[in-house]
Amino acid sequence: MPTFGELAVETVAARLPRVASLDTEAWTLPGAEILQLAFEVGEGTRALLPRAMHPAIPPYATWLVTRYPESPAGPFILAQLRLMGRAGAHPRGFILAAVATTHDAVNALGDGWGLPVALGAIALRRHHDRVTAMVTRDGEPILDAALVGPEPISPGDVQYIHSVTLASVAESGRVAPALIQVDAHYTLHRAERGRPSIARFAAHAWNADGLTPVHPIAASFTTVDTDLPQIRFLMDPEIPVVRGTRRIR
Repeated sequence: MPTFGELAVETVAARLPRVASLDTEAWTLPGAEILQLAFEVGEGTRALLPRAMHPAIPPYATWLVTRYPESPAGPFILAQLRLMGRAGAHPRGFILAAVATTHDAVNALGDGWGLPVALGAIALRRHHDRVTAMVTRDGEPILDAALVGPEPISPGDVQYIHSVTLASVAESGRVAPALIQVDAHYTLHRAERGRPSIARFAAHAWNADGLTPVHPIAASFTTVDTDLPQIRFLMDPEIPVVRGTRRIR
């Protein structure tokens, strides 16, 4: 029998971002730098994943820290925590929480794509022996992570899994929670790999109580041209996506 997430949507409904419009224009985001770390996580994370999705086996999560030097909201850095799973047969990363470095980015990402973004400070630095990321929110360090021992690899060796996010969506005079697919495109120009390391992770600050990184999987650092496309798919968070997915364009 397939396994499903166990998130009780009603328990998180009050904190969900509200999408202002399903017709938000796409963003072009050239020259981005992405640090991605993947770790297996301890058991007990199924309660963080919507019932429409299947958990990954073994459970794992990805931390992404991205510097966008150009965007319609100006330059900013975005950090995301995603619990990985599947929507039907397709691998997806469910965004538990995110932090951005400017008010404009926080507002635009929440209103336009339903990302659960809070304002914070992020330092993403490239050193000779590592790439480091430090995320601070309300004066508290909530992530201290790194890619250790970077080695060049072919950009074609890196693939990014699409995200889904849970938000309140208004349609036909009714507001209801929905899963939104965020299926960005990537043109990679440079890539490095290394060992992922997390020295500090404050799970409560990432809506991730019970999530603990336990076994490192992989880390990469890339330079890419990417985007945030218009929303194409909505999914009912309580129904398996094979029955609860709706294409809106």
